[in-house]
Amino acid sequence: MAGTPGRDPGGGPRIYYLLGSLLAGLLVPGAIAFNLDVMGALRKEGEPGSLFGFSVALHRQLQPQRQSWLLVGAPQALALPGQQANRTGGLFACPLSLEETDCYRVDIDRGADVQKESKENQWLGVSVRSQGPGGKIVTCAHRYEARQRVDQILETRDVIGRCFVLSQDLAIRDELDGGEWKFCEGRPQGHEQFGFCQQGTAAAFSPDSHYLLFGAPGTYNWKGLLFVTNIDSSDPDQLVYKTLDPADRLPGPAGDLALNSYLGFSIDSGKGLVRAEELSFVAGAPRANHKGAVVILRKDSASRLVPEVLLSGERLTSGFGYSLAVADLNSDGWTDLVVGAPYFFERQEELGGAVYVYMNQGGHWAGVSPLRLCGSLDSMFGISLAVLGDLNQDGFPDIAVGAPFDGDGKVFIYHGSSLGVVAKPSQVLEGEAVGIKSFGYSLSGGLDVDGNHYPDLLVGSLADTAVLFRARPVLHVSHKVSILPPTIDLEQPNCAGGHLVCIDLRVCFSYSASPSSYSPVVALDYVLDGDTDRRLRGQVPRVTFLSRSPDDPKHQASGTVWLKHQRDQVCGDTMLQLQENVKDKLRAIVVTLSYSLQTPRLRRQAPGQGLPPVAPILNAHQPSTQRTEIHFLKQGCGEDKICQSNLQLVHARFCARVSDTEFQPLPMDADGTTALFALSGQPVIGLELKVTNLPSNPAQPQADGDDAHEAQLLVTLPASLHYSGVRALDSAEKPLCLSNENASHVECELGNPMKRGAQVTFYLILSTSGITIETTELEVELQLATISEQELHPVSARARVFIELPLSITGVAIPQQLFFSGVVRGESAMRSERDVGSKVKYEVTVSNQGQSLNTLGSAFLNIMWPHEIANGKWLLYPMRVELEGGQGPGQRGLCSPRPNILYLDVDSRDRRRRELGRPEKQEPREQLEPSTSWWPVSSAEKKKNITLDCARGTANCVVFSCPLYSFDRAAVLHVWGRLWNSTFLEEYSAVKSLEVIVRANITVKSSIKNLLLRDASTVIPVMVYLDPVAVVAGGVPWWVILLAVLAGLLVLALLVLLMWKCGFFHRSGQSSSFPTNYHRARLAVQPSAVEAGGPGTVGWDSSSERGTGTPKPPCPSTMR
Repeated sequence: MAGTPGRDPGGGPRIYYLLGSLLAGLLVPGAIAFNLDVMGALRKEGEPGSLFGFSVALHRQLQPQRQSWLLVGAPQALALPGQQANRTGGLFACPLSLEETDCYRVDIDRGADVQKESKENQWLGVSVRSQGPGGKIVTCAHRYEARQRVDQILETRDVIGRCFVLSQDLAIRDELDGGEWKFCEGRPQGHEQFGFCQQGTAAAFSPDSHYLLFGAPGTYNWKGLLFVTNIDSSDPDQLVYKTLDPADRLPGPAGDLALNSYLGFSIDSGKGLVRAEELSFVAGAPRANHKGAVVILRKDSASRLVPEVLLSGERLTSGFGYSLAVADLNSDGWTDLVVGAPYFFERQEELGGAVYVYMNQGGHWAGVSPLRLCGSLDSMFGISLAVLGDLNQDGFPDIAVGAPFDGDGKVFIYHGSSLGVVAKPSQVLEGEAVGIKSFGYSLSGGLDVDGNHYPDLLVGSLADTAVLFRARPVLHVSHKVSILPPTIDLEQPNCAGGHLVCIDLRVCFSYSASPSSYSPVVALDYVLDGDTDRRLRGQVPRVTFLSRSPDDPKHQASGTVWLKHQRDQVCGDTMLQLQENVKDKLRAIVVTLSYSLQTPRLRRQAPGQGLPPVAPILNAHQPSTQRTEIHFLKQGCGEDKICQSNLQLVHARFCARVSDTEFQPLPMDADGTTALFALSGQPVIGLELKVTNLPSNPAQPQADGDDAHEAQLLVTLPASLHYSGVRALDSAEKPLCLSNENASHVECELGNPMKRGAQVTFYLILSTSGITIETTELEVELQLATISEQELHPVSARARVFIELPLSITGVAIPQQLFFSGVVRGESAMRSERDVGSKVKYEVTVSNQGQSLNTLGSAFLNIMWPHEIANGKWLLYPMRVELEGGQGPGQRGLCSPRPNILYLDVDSRDRRRRELGRPEKQEPREQLEPSTSWWPVSSAEKKKNITLDCARGTANCVVFSCPLYSFDRAAVLHVWGRLWNSTFLEEYSAVKSLEVIVRANITVKSSIKNLLLRDASTVIPVMVYLDPVAVVAGGVPWWVILLAVLAGLLVLALLVLLMWKCGFFHRSGQSSSFPTNYHRARLAVQPSAVEAGGPGTVGWDSSSERGTGTPKPPCPSTMR
């Protein structure tokens, strides 16, 4: 391969690492740290406990010699001799060196007059700012005390604060330098005036280097104040401008702030905030209205700073205005505003701290909706802000946001753009990487201190440490890949052997950077990867690089090009060869170029030498890869050389396997799209598939339906199904199907190509071993695939799985006919079950043709027993309920509730009645009222038939439930009962027949949702008739019977009279010639009686005494 090889001893592994890192960088852009150099960060340390790093500033001195300084405030530094204090604070200057402890204390603020001032805890260094290259420096001590009448009763101490202004060489050079910047001195004291002024809490220079700004948040009962004054003694404007007094009332839309607002806690200024090219001043008031506010002010002719715009905070106690910065983030000529609110929090989203970015709308701020950037919970995100300048030289300023309590502290870098701030940080600096806690408490940027024309960033902390991060120059790489020949013609082999196809590749590089004078020698490592898309799919690449190193894989070639200066173009050449018998002739061969900047080896810096230059970096917003496609000359795809296939999956349906090649489709549900699969032990299930490649419109066959190259059917199976095999009705149509290791994914080759007009039908044999009782649905995803031109979408074949319980239930009543008769007796008169009525027995049989129920859930056999009629009178009285089977061998089940609540038996013991559980209240139905009519029953009414059924509401049932814990074949429920005779005599004596319905069913309680019961209920009828013997007695009123008897007697009397009239009762008086001797009584006749012929003589008739009638024949006597 042409070009300059530049490989380390690792060889191949280095290439893989390079390609992997490049791909990872493309997939996760945030993983790339952009151009602030972390590895070469300069660390500076101060005295422990001095709060070295509380404030920081970058400064570049031009006179008397050029030198850059890192200015660090340490407000808790020990006092200097003569300051009459323990800790006064100080300002430290650190040179740009690799030494960590070479900072020195700037010689200011020596001595103290204890009769006028106190410097104890004055916090010198609480703020520090630089005017820029060759400009002045300001640092303040906001807790400086002015004292009066020391050691007297009326002694006063006023925390007025003061500031020091230094020349560019950190010395006091003119009359304006020094520490006499005490604007609150000599003014009315007391906390309601200037007694707690705290001047210098914040300080800044205007961008035109004309004004110096001081914040005094303790003025006017901590309403706050902003001072603005000129720092040039030759300037005609020597006025001191300040914000309004509490008594001032100026009309205007902005209004004023209330007390305790802390105005001046943060300050800045800029042109183009409200009007183009006009300087405006910005001050933060983090406690205004308990939410915080930011005020944009202008000067007026009365030496006042008048508010023009007032921006209020979003949340209570968010500290809106704690920090602020101004910059033209989108480079539209109008200065934008960035405001920090470090105490903002969102409990639900776990956010802590916020930064609001207001994009200036041509000087109009009303209605501007800011972009809110948020940090993590308790991170104090936004406590510090800094404008970095154009960090990556893209033409837009960038900003930095500190979050000192996000872990060990972090600083987030946000780039500007034409649309404003890019919400995703381009780089995140972490305190953990440099070994510092509370990292990011203070920030200073926007100044190039190392001379490479890129602004740098100084980060302070509360850990007595500050760190400088230098910006790395950004390189913009141009690259080009050339291919010859541009397309692959398989019929024109051009390799040296004469039978293969070869392709020449050339890759060329050049770079540009800012500024144009920056022109280092750059080494670029690159990798060419052949047939990338196919390799990423897990397939074998179709090409091999011929000019590659021994360490490179066959499908890759790598190299290094050295670019000596900007615009220098260097190229490398290589050749790839197409493999034999390529099947995929439609998909282009993708060649991917990846490159990276070769990192120079770090050299140990000798003591006393200057800082080593930082290495350049590639532009992170420019892709470092390039895809190039090499296409085949397509054949057999029509005149347009574009294969437009029309693969269609005509149908995919589940089938039951009848034989090796015979399948029967499963039944479908109501919607016609889902098959119904009954789980009954079958080992496999078939999936019938039919695929065609026909023109969609036969009238225009050239539109589509071309050959489908590398036609495939991709099948994804659920966990409950596994691929077992493939069958086809025609062996010639049987496709080649291959599955993965766990048989969950199947690829079936339909042809390469699948010709126009072809169609194929086959069956996938799927094992059902993975289907369990929890399986409710089978869903197979089917995806046709081809490299021809066709848009294909996946389809699904679905089947609903259900478990059919093979339970059947039958019932019989013994006897099937019952009779009622007798007399009506009350319930209290019942002592034995024989007193109730006719006996009946019900037998309900449950058969199980499948597996034991204990694997599926809890089954219950329920019998709906009609124990009373609709009006509440007894109907069938339950005596005994027994379950045989269903509980294990030889066991009898217990059913509930308990029958025989009246305790009826042959015993005479007292029984108490228990209330029977009633089923749910039925809707009111037509009830049978007892017969109370005195009129005789008609024959039509006698023929009336009645059904007593709980389902119809003509009876009320109690449900006896018997658990079927486990049974394999059958279980029998026996229920004995008695027909309540009295109810039928009272209510149904006028009815020809009654049908009493008893129902039984099976219910299953299971967590399995797809259980299905068929034939799980039965109906057992019993016919009840009135006993024929009781029909007359019970059916005819008594007075009808009495009239009938009297009528019969009258007819009999008339008949006797008629017979008498006819002489039927007349008899002859002649004695019989044949006296009867048989059984004749032999009595002794008294002579006197015979002689006299009186009573006592045999044959005596009393009628003769009266002298009437004829003689009667003698009657034999049976008396002795």
